Amino acid sequence: KAVSGGVLQYQGGKWIYGYNRCLGKCLVFDAELGGILDGLNIMLSRNFENVLIQLDNMEAAKAIHERSMSS
Repeated sequence: KAVSGGVLQYQGGKWIYGYNRCLGKCLVFDAELGGILDGLNIMLSRNFENVLIQLDNMEAAKAIHERSMSS
């Protein structure tokens, strides 16, 4: 079973909010993207702007970058 999650922090590292969600059986790639999507939805619902996303999965980072460059 896979779990996605993340932490929202201010620029200085102060903790704002943590989140996680059980995804069931899925690929690591899907779990990474699911965690990013959950974090973005939380930030949008709380009206955060100018966000920086940090992740440690090169495959997910590459997919996001390639998609943003083709849009």
